[in-house]
Amino acid sequence: MSDLLIISHDVVGQRMAGPGIRMWELARTLAKQIPVTLIAPRPIDFPSASGITYGHYTWGDKTTLTPYLDRATTVLANGFVASVHPELMTFRGRLIVDLYDPIVFENLELFRHRPFIEREEQTHRDTTLLRDLLLRGDHFLCATERQRDLYIGGLLALGRLSPALVDSDPLLRDLIDVVPFGVSDDPPQASGQPALRGVLDDLNNDHQIILWSSGLWDWLDPLTVVRAMPDVLAAVPQARLVFLAGRHPGQVPEMATYQQTRNLAAELGLLGNGIHFYNEWIPYAQRADFLLEATIMVSLHRAHLETRYAAVRSRVLDYFWVGRPSIVSAGDAAAELIREHQAGEVVPIGDSQAVAAALIRLLTDQQYWAHQSAQATALGQRLRWSQVVRPLWRMIASPIRDHSTNEKRQGVMDKLQTILQERNALIHDLEKHCHIVPATPQPVSFVGRLKQWVRQRISGSLSADLWRITEQQRLFNATLVNLAYRLSSAFDEQTRRTEEQLHTLRYETTLHQQHVANHLASLTQQLAEMKPLLEVVRQEQITLNTELHSLRTELHSLRTELHSLRTELQKARDTLPPLHQHIMDLETRILDFDEVLSQVAQRLCDLALPE
Repeated sequence: MSDLLIISHDVVGQRMAGPGIRMWELARTLAKQIPVTLIAPRPIDFPSASGITYGHYTWGDKTTLTPYLDRATTVLANGFVASVHPELMTFRGRLIVDLYDPIVFENLELFRHRPFIEREEQTHRDTTLLRDLLLRGDHFLCATERQRDLYIGGLLALGRLSPALVDSDPLLRDLIDVVPFGVSDDPPQASGQPALRGVLDDLNNDHQIILWSSGLWDWLDPLTVVRAMPDVLAAVPQARLVFLAGRHPGQVPEMATYQQTRNLAAELGLLGNGIHFYNEWIPYAQRADFLLEATIMVSLHRAHLETRYAAVRSRVLDYFWVGRPSIVSAGDAAAELIREHQAGEVVPIGDSQAVAAALIRLLTDQQYWAHQSAQATALGQRLRWSQVVRPLWRMIASPIRDHSTNEKRQGVMDKLQTILQERNALIHDLEKHCHIVPATPQPVSFVGRLKQWVRQRISGSLSADLWRITEQQRLFNATLVNLAYRLSSAFDEQTRRTEEQLHTLRYETTLHQQHVANHLASLTQQLAEMKPLLEVVRQEQITLNTELHSLRTELHSLRTELHSLRTELQKARDTLPPLHQHIMDLETRILDFDEVLSQVAQRLCDLALPE
């Protein structure tokens, strides 16, 4: 099995956001099967974990990442890493690109209020990065089927899909598959320490907490739930809305939405008195304390492409983990999941009245709340990390593709392109200098014209010869340029034909490789299927050997008994003739004895007659 390097572009440690959580949980799950090296832009402050080696690199410093790449055979990285570490794109092993975060759409929202030129430049950088990643990656991860369709379209447009690939992988699951955010395999357990109740003012054990555990990012919509709170408090006075609004532990700056949300709460007179902000980032290991104190979870967003193609956010998965109903906006993958499994309420985007109605129902209808809570818990069991990671494990366990042929071919094509550029430049220079036109300035003064007349009289014939030679040279140069063009055209045509042949050869080679891979996979599968049969045969052989040994022992015993019987039989044969003679003698004696008895009886009779 290959050595796996996992590269996070965000902080991994006690306090981390979604990207770091994803890489940490993937590393924990995969480390149960193979050794994993996990690196992040900062040192990882977790205690040591079985099967995981920690490391860190400096963001943007090639010298700190390259040593890790040199030791790895398989790399799993968030695609954003390549934006400042292009050395990732030249990694010689297997590269698995995690595209769960649609960074192009995210930045369209993040930079919405920046100058237009800056936004265009950022979008150009993001789309260029995505194109390069789709061209380089050996495998791709995404978070939803909707994302998968989006990226398959990109792969198709870039020429990554071929008949040979589709023949070997009809649904492209080996190339790109869904590995969503998961739910922790460890059940949630409260530490017993207070998290929100008794910590924030005006928050005690009698209150029902509505918890917003996501960050206050610009593409989300916390303002709608703030607008819903006056109606909620009128119906349920013990309700309290809490935002976990700590500063991001990484390099993400504070966004405008945070201050806008506080300002709106203050305008409604609810800041600190119905709406609260917890201004520290929650340690990952302590999140259960905060989540379990909540009654309802809420996560809302605005209508734009980021939410349309977003993953089911890590904080929403935590709602399922602790078995709490949630209220979410319609239109994204989380809404579809919650609606399908009845694990919460889905409300129209921006509709504060619908949010208020959903909150009031869940806060007042205990039976309805219990039903959705049970559904959320059941959904969390199906989305555990140990379950969702299976497609990634299949990619890691597959044979590593050899990049040496592609690199050599790319080197040849780069060299050919350089030759073509140099050739075209030389032809351009030759064309520019092929026309020889002697300079014949016209004199202005009388003396100048007199000198020119004298010069022409003296060198008239010489000048005519020079013009004739010049004309011949011009014709020669024109012929040479035409010849260069003809050679260039012939070379281009030959190059085109060669490229067609190379393309055909590449296709046939790829097809052959796929056939070989399929055959090897089939043989491997057959071998795997035969191993249990071989084990059964081996066990049967052992049983047969045992029975054979037993039969041999019994046969030896029977042979011994047969020998004894033969001996006794021989003794009987030896004894039989004398015994026969004794019987005959006995019969003779018996006859003699009968005769004597007869005589005695006769004499007794004779003796008795006189009386």
